[in-house]
Amino acid sequence: MALKEKKGRQHRGTRAFRRRALGERRRTGLVVLVGLVILLAVVGVVLLSSSSYLGATPIGTALRAGFLDGDEEGASIERVVNPAVAAEAPEPVSEEAAIREQAAKEAESETAQEAAIREEAAASEVLAAQEAAAAAAEAARIEAEQIAAAEEEAAAAAAQAALEAEVDAQQPALEEELPTEEGLPEDELASAAVAPTDPTMYLSVPKLGISGAIVAGGEAGLELGTQLVSGAPWVEGSNTYIAGHRVGFPGTGSDRIFYDLPSMAAGDVVSLTDSNGEVYNYQVSEVFAVTPFDVWVTAPTGSDMVTLQVCTETPEDWWTIGPRLMESGPESGRLIVRAVRV
Repeated sequence: MALKEKKGRQHRGTRAFRRRALGERRRTGLVVLVGLVILLAVVGVVLLSSSSYLGATPIGTALRAGFLDGDEEGASIERVVNPAVAAEAPEPVSEEAAIREQAAKEAESETAQEAAIREEAAASEVLAAQEAAAAAAEAARIEAEQIAAAEEEAAAAAAQAALEAEVDAQQPALEEELPTEEGLPEDELASAAVAPTDPTMYLSVPKLGISGAIVAGGEAGLELGTQLVSGAPWVEGSNTYIAGHRVGFPGTGSDRIFYDLPSMAAGDVVSLTDSNGEVYNYQVSEVFAVTPFDVWVTAPTGSDMVTLQVCTETPEDWWTIGPRLMESGPESGRLIVRAVRV
């Protein structure tokens, strides 16, 4: 045993043994050093990524300073978790300035309201002016129509009176000229027209689409259809004068009865049928215009004829009857269509 220990000491004292021991110690130290480096690196990464745990502490600061190799700028960086913000008090506003500001706002609001009120008042004035102008125009139109109607009635009455006077004056002469039934041959007696007891007649004008329109005396005729002013087709040499409205009265036989009378031309047909059923046919010979005072158009001409009359009513309406009557002017006021018995 002692011999073995002695040999071991001798063996350890050799150069080779010492060399082996030194190598083992170096390897051990190197392993320990590498482990420490790895450990420090891991700790440093954890500290740098989780500065909320150690960043605000002295230890964390020191560790970061050590890992940054003395970099003072890096070591001095600290994360502020809850920064303290200094609350600055708002600059006080004086009471006078606040009053002035409020007054300016109120004045601006009042100005806007006044402007809106002025605009509304101006719009109301314009609307009132337009309504007044429209009312005045309508009143003028109605007055003009009333005046024209009154003039037309007065002219018709004057024409009727003049015609009646002329007929009364000519009646004795006509009665003397007409042969009596006793002096007529039998064939002439058969063809002689017999005066009906009812003077009502019926007018047909194919071109105007008129068929069986009532022809009656007086103002009633103008309402029912047309008015017989004078004459009668059963009287030889008579000028059967018939007047009608262009516009007339809606819902009656006079409604636009002669509205298209200006379209009549020479050769057009006009027919009258009396209450006995006797038919009298005529053919248009002339179309012309006269004034309301030209009552001569109602007088007989010596031949059997029918005369149709329509009023032009207003200057505006006159222009619609066509340029062939312009030479008489808008003041003419009467359109005359004459047709001779065939």
